[in-house]
Amino acid sequence: MPGTEGRKAKSSPAGGGAPQAVSRSERRERARRTAEVMHTLQRITGVRPQPDSFTTRELAKGHVTWSEVRMVRAAVLDAAREAIDRWDVDAATTLTSFLRADAPDPEVGRLSGLVALLSGDAEAAEQYFYQSSRGTGSVARRRTNAHRAVEELQQFLDFRTELLRHDPPAELADLRELAASVPVTNLSDADAAFGRYLVGCLTLGLEGPLAAILDEFAEAGRLDGVMAPPGVLDVPIENAEFVAADADHAGALRLLQGTFRHYGVVSERYLIALGTSLTALSRYDAARRAFKLADTGVGSARAAQVAWIIHDDESAHAFARRALRQEMPRSSVRTVLGRVEQPITPREADAPSGGLGHVAFFVDRGENFGDIVLPDAVRDAITEPAGTTEWVSFHAHQVFDDEFTRIANAQRALVVGGGGLFLPDTSPNGNSGWQWNVPEASLDALTVPVYAFAVGFNLFKGQKFKGDLFRRSLIAFTRKAEFVGLRNTGSMERVRDMLPAELHDKVRFVPCPTTVLQHIRPGLTPGSSGSGTVLLNAAFDRSGRRFGTGYADFLAHMVELADKAGKAGAEVRIAAHTRGDVKLAKDLEEAHDLTLPVDELHNMDQADALAVYQRASLVIGMRGHATMIPFGVGTPVLSIVSHPKMRYFLEDVDRLDWGFDIGDADLGARLAERTLDVLAREDAYRADVADRQQVLLPHVRAAAADVAKA
Repeated sequence: MPGTEGRKAKSSPAGGGAPQAVSRSERRERARRTAEVMHTLQRITGVRPQPDSFTTRELAKGHVTWSEVRMVRAAVLDAAREAIDRWDVDAATTLTSFLRADAPDPEVGRLSGLVALLSGDAEAAEQYFYQSSRGTGSVARRRTNAHRAVEELQQFLDFRTELLRHDPPAELADLRELAASVPVTNLSDADAAFGRYLVGCLTLGLEGPLAAILDEFAEAGRLDGVMAPPGVLDVPIENAEFVAADADHAGALRLLQGTFRHYGVVSERYLIALGTSLTALSRYDAARRAFKLADTGVGSARAAQVAWIIHDDESAHAFARRALRQEMPRSSVRTVLGRVEQPITPREADAPSGGLGHVAFFVDRGENFGDIVLPDAVRDAITEPAGTTEWVSFHAHQVFDDEFTRIANAQRALVVGGGGLFLPDTSPNGNSGWQWNVPEASLDALTVPVYAFAVGFNLFKGQKFKGDLFRRSLIAFTRKAEFVGLRNTGSMERVRDMLPAELHDKVRFVPCPTTVLQHIRPGLTPGSSGSGTVLLNAAFDRSGRRFGTGYADFLAHMVELADKAGKAGAEVRIAAHTRGDVKLAKDLEEAHDLTLPVDELHNMDQADALAVYQRASLVIGMRGHATMIPFGVGTPVLSIVSHPKMRYFLEDVDRLDWGFDIGDADLGARLAERTLDVLAREDAYRADVADRQQVLLPHVRAAAADVAKA
């Protein structure tokens, strides 16, 4: 109703004509009502509106009601909002009752609905919201909208009540206080404040009731207020990703926590980085939650992987299927789907006993060929002295929980390896700091003999384990183990450097059984010379560490090698151990118009892939197993050294001259020269390989015999 501040109110009969006199009793009631409103305002707010003297006299005489004075009505509205915002339900009820007496409008109806809801009367609240929407649509639509408004507000109030029941982490007390103080009359700001507090809890890896509230809050679609515009967080996220790539996952998490406190918003990429860091620290529930909030194919695929790690196969399957619906390539989720549909470890009730447990990095066809061959080679080596043995597999990357421990304790022994398991950045975890995801309690609970078999210390040059988790885990593991078999003497030295002197004798030389494969695998015959095929392998995992800034030079060297070998009559082909290894063929074609055939070993049956290596005259490998496997089937090898483990292997067979540093300025020419020499004297090289195998074979057999005695 328009105000009349500063003038005398007039009233007219409905049909027009002269104004009608206001009765004395009505004037008295007006004056009483005005006095009540003014007194209540002063009591609740401490402020009494001061109309001009004329209006004050007219109010006192009852000629002007309080509702006709804009200043007084605005003060009542403001006071009602403030009372609601400070959750003073009694004051808000009094003030909104005044407002409803004064020709209610939509704002009055909305405030009355809020007060009714705060008082616990949802039915009245819905009616007030309905009345406030008069003239805005059909009756049915207005009732539907009123019902939705009440549901939305009630949901928020329920969230608020539940959230404030729990004490905040000390680091987030300010965010919690801010969330509690945001006016409910500004629901979007309130949602943003609550979302900011809950996501802040997530960045700390917090689990429990607040985490459950975050799940519900996100599922209700109330997190829009904490989502960043595109690009805002890219630079700080890149910094965190760089730190994580150096295996400093705690440092990456600290950067991400600081980024959130500074910006107060997140993005899909931020949540993926956060989930990755939390996974690496074994804070799995929080990691899965972060991936889920990202709500992308990548996030769902990562959430599926985390669920599998913690043995939640049902959730892993659901997340993997969700990733497919989000148009994630099937190849990216195939591994998780395969692992949950056909688990490599039987349930405890179905697991055999009296056999040998085997912890390894088990992969399926289509993944890294070296990791396909390696677990079978370990079993071949041990089966040779042990005879037919029932094996129980445990994937190294799954948490070795109580059930796994009981299954392992029911066997004769537990073999861990082989492979480069002492590595901080392949499936990192906060339980052990290396690839076997074994909590300290599970390690302590093992009662069977434990053997590390042909494990490698796989750090790149300059790479380090961050913190002391790995060292503590290594010491505990070595104390538990019967022996810790390292696959090269270089790894032995690195490991002994981290152990107390009394444990040094437990470290022994156990070469990778792939290096003597033709001696331990029944039916595997030696290859023959004369094919003239040269297989070339390059690895692209951790490319920055392998190539630095010299990748273009590396490609030029490979062109020089292929050109000179081809002119000598050799067929140069690329041997790919992973899908990523095919990059070499693509880059040579794009950059130098050089097309080389590709043998995708990872997509072949193991026997067929091994036959490719057996038929070759020479294999030039950058991957460790692109040297060790062909060596193990008797084929001459040369190594492109981009990792210390390659040099360790060549030192152990006393053939450092087979290694060529990736940074060598004459790499292409030197490789070509040695390649031509191998092709010219292949039989002599094959004989040398056979001789060098005999340096390694006794160590493999001795370690296998010790395991077989368990």
